[in-house]
Formats: sequence, structure tokens, C-alpha cells
Amino acid sequence: MTFTRFKKFGKQEYAYEVKTYWDSKLQKPRQKTSYLGVVVDKEKMIFEKRLSINKQEKYILDFGDAFAINNCLENSGFSSFIKKIFGKKSDSIMALLNYKLCHGGAMNYADKWLDGSYTKIQYKNANISSQRISELFKEIGNESLLKDFFKEYISEYTKSKNGIIIDVTSLPNQIHIPLSTWGLRGEEIDKQIRFLLVVDKETHYPLYFRILPGNIVDVSALKNTLEELKRYDVESNFVCLDAGFFSEDNIKDFYERKINFLTRLPSSRIIYKQLIQDEMPYIESSKNAVRYGKRGLFIKQKEIELFENKAYAYIVLDPQRKGRETSKLLLEIFDEKSLHENTETDYLLMKKGVMILVSSSLISKEEVVKMYYLRQTAENLFGFSKDDLSILPLRVHSEEALRGFLFMQFLTLIAFIQLRNKLKVDYSVEEALLILRNLKCKVYEKDVIVSEPTKLQREISDRLNFLMPKVAGI
Repeated sequence: MTFTRFKKFGKQEYAYEVKTYWDSKLQKPRQKTSYLGVVVDKEKMIFEKRLSINKQEKYILDFGDAFAINNCLENSGFSSFIKKIFGKKSDSIMALLNYKLCHGGAMNYADKWLDGSYTKIQYKNANISSQRISELFKEIGNESLLKDFFKEYISEYTKSKNGIIIDVTSLPNQIHIPLSTWGLRGEEIDKQIRFLLVVDKETHYPLYFRILPGNIVDVSALKNTLEELKRYDVESNFVCLDAGFFSEDNIKDFYERKINFLTRLPSSRIIYKQLIQDEMPYIESSKNAVRYGKRGLFIKQKEIELFENKAYAYIVLDPQRKGRETSKLLLEIFDEKSLHENTETDYLLMKKGVMILVSSSLISKEEVVKMYYLRQTAENLFGFSKDDLSILPLRVHSEEALRGFLFMQFLTLIAFIQLRNKLKVDYSVEEALLILRNLKCKVYEKDVIVSEPTKLQREISDRLNFLMPKVAGI
């Protein structure tokens, strides 16, 4: 089957001949595309192959990565959403978003990157000089604007009511602002703020974020977060969270609200030690063996009482992790020459490689770890924010700029998830964009001529469901 496909790039519309054929190797239909030219008369199917060959080449740009991001966000409606919310500022925001995804460096290099990217043609009104970026952060960090954004974004992009994931991370801040207070980060005491992220359990989209003072603990932030989410019509019947949120008040509140939960039991709790001592001698049995990906785990389920409510504990033993941690502990004990029989040493050895999960509802042993590790979505997003997007340490001078700065990371994470969902397991976002970056374009007076894509670049464009053009408009 053969048909004509039209695609608009800039002010020009282009025509392509698309032939559908059966790929016997892949056992699925494929498409072969041929460039027909610039549309002169659509009804009469008149096209002009105008490739600017005789015109002077102006410069060469990175093309494939910027073009792919733009197509993905246009198809999802996210680009239009950004324009609707931010108006004249949308070009600068989209250009920064592209920079963070494609390059991931510090913000002060953004304008230098833009000079070499097709992004500057896509977003002609973008101004991402260092000075303008600081001003932009202050503008988009306005609390009223953020509230309007979350109201529309949550309404449009989150349809799931099946559950949320909540996690908190600490961000050190080198500039004194009221939100920044002294707090413990790992084993270091540092000035910091805390960044709370809410993620949709089903779609993995980031839903909402809050900025907390550094001395606010997780347990006190949870209730306020759930109340704020209700204002945006986010009410969930399931919450997955880390041990930092575990407290008697929070757990009792979940039971009163009839919200199911899954969380990790802190090792400081008395019940943790009891479960370790009672269940660990019997856990390594074939009846407790569970496969998780390429790892084998032992999981023992036990009904418990949690703050006068029925709950379920899942003692999870990772043999590989236990081996590493036990070896390390033994060497430390040998070095201290304190190895001798005592119950405390035995307990320390017994709990290596173990975590204990607690849930308000009965979950199969096969599903409980998988469900808990959905939290990694949130943690991975934090990791992406901190490592790939280089937001540590924070160097902003006002609360408005801080909110705008983190808001920019939040928007980038949305785009990242959209790309990741389309790529699935075949390619990571970073890998795909790196491969596509090598696809260049030559810029002429009126046209952009794109180089021939490689087989791998075509595969990625197919995965992202867009047509790689031969010519693009200016």
C-alpha cells in the first residue's frame, strides 16, 4: 500500500511517499518513506524538490535529539500545555528543557549549547543566557502560578486513582534563604532544604512536589502533603513510602482514612528486632523462595499487630546482599578483635541482607517486593534530578528562584518519563538521545537539510513514532 504523508516543519509543509511492506525477518509491517518535496498545491499534488543545494550553507547543527524531543512532546500535547501555561516564556522553558535532557550540564552553559542545536530554530524566541535564566526562575517560581499549573496538569495528565508514591530527598543549599536550615544529610550536617516528590503509581508521572525546610522530618510532612493533594482532587486508595514516613500517627491516620499502605519498617522499632529473631532461623526454605528479576529472594510473610491494627509483615532476605554485608561486618569485627559469642553480634549478623516491609493489606509474596520497588521510580527521578540535571549544590538566592529552579527540573522529569514510556526497555532515554544527536543538519537560507539517518537512528525514530525528515523549515 502506498500513500502520501504531509508534515509541517516551521512555515513550510512537506510531502512524503510512504510505502507499507511486510518485513519477513521481523514478522511485522514496516514503512519506507521517500521525500517528494515542498507542497506547492496540495489538492493537485504538486510538489517542488527544493533542497537549497545551490545556496550557501550557513552552519551545521545537532538535529536528531532536539527534533525527537519536540515531536514526542508535541504528540503528547505537552508542548501545547506549556505554551498555554507560560505564554511568551514557553520558548525559553522548552529550550531549557531540551538542554537538560540533551546535555544535562550546569545552567550557565545552556546558551552555548543552544548555538549548536536545532533547538534554536524550533524555539526562536528562547533566551537562556545566564542572567535571563535567573530572572526566568523567579518568574515561574511564583506560588500562584505553581498552583494554577498543578491544578491543570494533574487534571489533564493523571487519570489514575490506583495509588501514589511519596519520597523525600535532601538538597544542600550554599545560599542562605529562610527555607534552608541545618540538617543531617547522610552522615554530614549541612545547610539544606528538603524536596518532596509525589509520583503516580500507575503512570509513573511525577504529580506534585513540595519544598520543605531542612529541619522538617518526613513524618510531619506526610499529613500536610495528603491534604494538599486533596485540593487537586488526588485521593488515592494506596500509598507506597519509605521508612522515613513510618510513625504511629501516620499509620493510624492511614487506617482511619481507609488508605492501604506499603512501607519499610525502620530497624529501630522493637517489632523489627522481634521479627528478625523469630523468623530468620527459618526463612531459608524453598517454600519462601521468590524470584525477582534475575535475583532469588527469600520472603516470609507473617500477620502482626501494628498500633492496635491488623497488618502484615514481609521479612525479605537477599542472599547476595547478605553475603556482601556479612563479609564486611566480619572483617570489621576481626580488625577490632572483638569477635566472641554474644547476642548482639549474633543479631547484627542475622539482620544482614534483610529488609522488613509492612502492609495494611494482604499482598502475595511474589508481588510485595515488586510493588515496593515501584518507589524506585521516585528515587530514580531524584537521581536524575541530582546527578544528570546537576542541581546539586543549589546556588539560588531567593525562595522564588529556588521554586522556579526545582519546577524546571519537575517539567524536565515529565518530558523524560514521556520519552522513556515510548522507548520502553529497548533504549534508555540517555542512550537514544546520544545516538540521535549524531544526526546533523545543514542550515541554509530557507531550508534545513538533514543528513541520512543510520539504521539505529531510524529504529529509534520508529520507536518514538515520528518521521525523520530530509528537509525541515526555518
